[in-house]
Amino acid sequence: MNAMLRNRLTAIVVALAAVLMAVCLPTVARAADLRRPDNSRYLVYTVDGKALRLGVIAQDDDTDYYCIETGSLASYQIDEVREIASTDDARRLAWLIDHYRGGADQLTYAAIAVLAHDHYELNRALWAPHRESIVRTHAGILERADALWREAAAHASSGAKITQRYAQGLRQGVVEAIVTNAAGSPIAGVPYTVTLDGPARFENGKNSIAGVSGAQAIAHSWQATGAGEVTASISYDRPTLEHIVSGQDFVRFGGMKQVRGGAISFTVRKDFTPSLDTRVSAKIVDAGQSVVDEVTSGVRDADSHWPQGLKLAATGWYFDKLASGALNEGASVQPGESAAAFLKRLAQAGHKPSAYGAASFTGPGQMVKVKATTKPGGSEAYKAPAAGGFGTWVWAFERGTLSEQAREYVLADAVTPFLEVAETNAHRAKLNVRSSVTEHSASVGSELSDTITVSGFPDDHGSFAGSKAFGFGPDRAHAQVSVWWSGDANDAANDELYRPSTAGVPKEDEHHRRIGTWDYAAANGTFRIGAGVPDAHGKSVNIRGEAHGWYVFVWQFAGDDRVMPAASAYDDAWERTRVEEFAHPKAPVITTQVDHDKVKVNESFRDVARVVGDVKEGSYVEFSAYEAVAKSVKPGANAKLLDGERVKLSHASGDQKVPSSQVRSAKPGFVYWKATVFSPKGDVLATHELGAEGEVVEVVEDSKPTQPAANQLSPSPGPGNPAPDKPTADRPAVLAETGSSVVAFAGVGIVAALVALLMVAAIRRRM
Repeated sequence: MNAMLRNRLTAIVVALAAVLMAVCLPTVARAADLRRPDNSRYLVYTVDGKALRLGVIAQDDDTDYYCIETGSLASYQIDEVREIASTDDARRLAWLIDHYRGGADQLTYAAIAVLAHDHYELNRALWAPHRESIVRTHAGILERADALWREAAAHASSGAKITQRYAQGLRQGVVEAIVTNAAGSPIAGVPYTVTLDGPARFENGKNSIAGVSGAQAIAHSWQATGAGEVTASISYDRPTLEHIVSGQDFVRFGGMKQVRGGAISFTVRKDFTPSLDTRVSAKIVDAGQSVVDEVTSGVRDADSHWPQGLKLAATGWYFDKLASGALNEGASVQPGESAAAFLKRLAQAGHKPSAYGAASFTGPGQMVKVKATTKPGGSEAYKAPAAGGFGTWVWAFERGTLSEQAREYVLADAVTPFLEVAETNAHRAKLNVRSSVTEHSASVGSELSDTITVSGFPDDHGSFAGSKAFGFGPDRAHAQVSVWWSGDANDAANDELYRPSTAGVPKEDEHHRRIGTWDYAAANGTFRIGAGVPDAHGKSVNIRGEAHGWYVFVWQFAGDDRVMPAASAYDDAWERTRVEEFAHPKAPVITTQVDHDKVKVNESFRDVARVVGDVKEGSYVEFSAYEAVAKSVKPGANAKLLDGERVKLSHASGDQKVPSSQVRSAKPGFVYWKATVFSPKGDVLATHELGAEGEVVEVVEDSKPTQPAANQLSPSPGPGNPAPDKPTADRPAVLAETGSSVVAFAGVGIVAALVALLMVAAIRRRM
């Protein structure tokens, strides 16, 4: 080769070397992939008469390479790749390199190259004059570089954070994800992944979910799968910048690297504990009334939640006839104790339910009014007992009775305590009052008295001082007995006009006057009113019929929180005495005898009454028979087998027998009879005490044959059966009870006479 040719080749090599002085080589795993970009990727500037490139210096299939080492010869060989620490500068430059790869704006590439030199130049002293030449050569390049830097600041991901909010208690909620730049502003378009560590899952059924960030937070719903703490964390894609070591060093976009952002911990709970808030509709319930409870559903813990539409059935048990002392025996459910175990514990303490209730709910805050029934799930309404006492409810959601779906959320029984204040009411006992004046007719000046038998009060009535905690008042200590007079003080013939005819006492006027009122213990027992017997305060009570007319005894109890009000009727024939100015005429005598004193269960029997003496037309005998009771039970307060059956008397006969209808008893015990002679106007003419001899039938279950009573009454007078001797002055026919005088003036004589009559009748039959 001649010298001229060699000199030309040498010049070309030097010129090429000068051009490559400002070029940087990008890095890839395979150096063979690096290539020189076309002239659309860079601008040219001159330094010391040398033309240099500013922009993309090298490329591979994935990214562009920008020079960071001014003055070195470019090489397409990659010696080493180093990841540059993630700083705001590195993230911005990486984002710009990636974002503008493949464009056609030379100024943009040149401006990115200026930024690469400004922030990562290895030879800053040499870069300074190059930068001055670039600014002089390309107007607006610094403005473009500043705009790109600001753009990168807004779009380069620098962090990610999540927030959490509950949607349904602790059971459901939302995690909100956001990716931010270095200034903390949201960035759209950045891939991220949120992961849950703990008992919760996203709507996709997994513990992680992927998304792409937006200008606003992206919400992802979660549901609890159990109970405990959950940590939600976010990872996001962040641009990386790599340093390429070569003959002339470069920087390049190193790809998106998923890094961990923020995290948050929160508590979740799938299950919940339902609750029941209950309140009786009425704190005071009278005997025979229904019991109604107001049951409201709820959630016990504020951080738990009732699943929407989930149906739960509640069961209620009602306990009655609780004594006043039981108000201090409340019981709460022990931790982990089921409803069945709680009821068993109550039963061991003597408390068993008498009524039941049921209610269903599909959410909290629902109220159902429940009427107690006699059987679980039954329709027959429970009625408060006549015996009184206190009552209380226990309610429960029993897990074992719930649906399979409900059992996923309800893990244990929810039971209310026994004897909660709001759940306890008082049953007012119903009183039974039976009374009769000693004389149903008397003359002016006679002493009057009454015998009153009261039952139905609680055995401890008068000792209960009330309960402020439960809202019950104390017992009323006394009942009152008043005596009323009615008539015409000026004309005895007009007294009949003022015969008592209303149940309630009249207003006082010239024809109606209250003689007096006395206190007696509000308790069970038999009380004698008048005849000098003391009242409740120890004062003797004497009552005289000082004027002709009607004298009526009225017993009254005003009622309290444990006992219903009660009063005898003003027009009760048993409670009045007719006082006349002259000695009253002799009353008829009644003698009674059951046809059998012992019968089998379901065997028929009856009562027979013999009435001796004159009666007016329209008079009648009234029969009553009380249901069988044990021998120790006092009669008169129970139901009746025969209730007030009337049998007419003949006014033309001075001695007659009348039978009652036949009755049967379906249970064993003692049946008590009572027969009373009434005038046509309803005045009592003759009667006997309940339980008098000959008026009680024993009902037995054994198969022993029964015999007629030995002292069964003889037939009515007739041929061969002469009538008994008529009453005389020394043997008056007064009010009698079962062969003995109920007026008790000449009782013994009457009994003797009757026995004699029976003997005579027996002798004649034998003849």
